[in-house]
Amino acid sequence: MTAVAKTRRFRMAAIGTACAAALLAGGAGATGAAAADQPAAPASHTATPPHKARITVTSNKHSVKAKETVRLTGSATGLKDGEKLTVQHYKNGKWTTLHSSTTVRKHLYSTDVKLNEKGTWKLRVVHGGTHSATTTVKVS
Repeated sequence: MTAVAKTRRFRMAAIGTACAAALLAGGAGATGAAAADQPAAPASHTATPPHKARITVTSNKHSVKAKETVRLTGSATGLKDGEKLTVQHYKNGKWTTLHSSTTVRKHLYSTDVKLNEKGTWKLRVVHGGTHSATTTVKVS
């Protein structure tokens, strides 16, 4: 092998090692600049995630007598018409589903909840893993 061939082979090995080290270090240095000149790779063709559902809630009363009814209304964006919504009550450290439910109509809903027990009721509206913020009603 000639001296020129050995020198060329040595240089190529050194460049290859330097490029590999730069790539492992996050593409910094000369290889990063060279990569910036290259066109970007086409985006992968993965499905876009569905829009996340969002539920709001408003109570028509914040204080009622026992056995009175409260109307909960709100919007349900990201849900289709006819989707079922349920009402939950926070009691004894956990959310309990009540017998009150409704369906979405034009991204809106309305449902009545009869509050029998005295105390402070924390209510929310739920669909699957999505829930509204909490609305509080005092029952005397």
